[in-house]
Amino acid sequence: MEIKKLNKNWFLKKISILLVAGIAWGIILITIFLKNTDNSGNIYKELISNDNIPEDNAIYYWKTTFQLNEYEKQFLHAHNIHKIYMRMFDVDYGEDNDGTVRSIPIATTRFLDTIPAGIEIVPTVYITTKAIRKNSEFASLLYNRVQAMVKQNKLENIKEIQVDCDWTKDSQSEFFSFCKALRNYAVEDGIKISATIRLHQLRKDVPPVDKGVLMLYNTGSVYSSDTKNSILFYKDVEPYLCTEVNYPLPLDYAFPAYEWSILFRGNQFHSILRTTDFRNTDHYKKWKDNKYEVIKATDLEKISLWKRDIIYVETSSLEEILKVKKLVRSKIKQHSYHSIIYHLDGKNLSKYTQQEIDLIYKND
Repeated sequence: MEIKKLNKNWFLKKISILLVAGIAWGIILITIFLKNTDNSGNIYKELISNDNIPEDNAIYYWKTTFQLNEYEKQFLHAHNIHKIYMRMFDVDYGEDNDGTVRSIPIATTRFLDTIPAGIEIVPTVYITTKAIRKNSEFASLLYNRVQAMVKQNKLENIKEIQVDCDWTKDSQSEFFSFCKALRNYAVEDGIKISATIRLHQLRKDVPPVDKGVLMLYNTGSVYSSDTKNSILFYKDVEPYLCTEVNYPLPLDYAFPAYEWSILFRGNQFHSILRTTDFRNTDHYKKWKDNKYEVIKATDLEKISLWKRDIIYVETSSLEEILKVKKLVRSKIKQHSYHSIIYHLDGKNLSKYTQQEIDLIYKND
């Protein structure tokens, strides 16, 4: 009898262990399922093969102060990121310290942190269309300023400098002349010049640079309340890629991983907000989809919000990114490319899983 009782207790104990283990695995599988589905419950992820994840990923850093938190440092390591396109300063047209009106550097980045080991920095400069139209003969000044910042902040092994300018037909000649001069300075130091390429520039003449980065963000107008999503919307991209594009320059592709809000007043654009949480029912009322109405005046980000202002919350949907990525790859014929994420900001990046980020970087 004692042996039978002992065997029975042993059997019940084993069954309990198996049940607990089964429940634990069930929770793990449900968690994986939920992380791999969108809000509609549709699975849009696929298993990632390590062979398809590039070993030299890149990301933009677009702030006026360089200082990484622990999450951002870990993010670089987790996703094999070895290149940062670092915004150094902007160039605008206005008065300098002597009162002379000319193209001048503004909003210079301050380095409060050291560059993580193994990271290549690509100094990047944004140039306003006004600056390039009014006076484009500042290539030597820009190049020397970049080199001075590189030396001052101990940025080593600079191989590339990137310029970002939304040039149009009216400013193309000035921008191309600037790029040619900048490239002549850089080639003496063995440095290549790259330029951002916007969708509307894809079928125009090619700037005299070594490579391009196709900007697949800010694809819609923030100024129109009819815009579905100004950050990235497939139907805004599609018209530019209705037929195949044979672009003469090597192209990488930059995708968004950020969110913001657009404030409209009287159906007119007012400003961009970095805040995206408007769940405070004392001040905001949700309309539909991503729209909120201000129901009580308040201050936000040093901006006065008025009653009846409308706020559009915009995000970078993974589903939209992958749709656009597939379209780009089918219409622009290139054997090799890199995906670049815009930009390195832990607050926004933490809203994506590691697998989602890997899908953006994955070479299809």
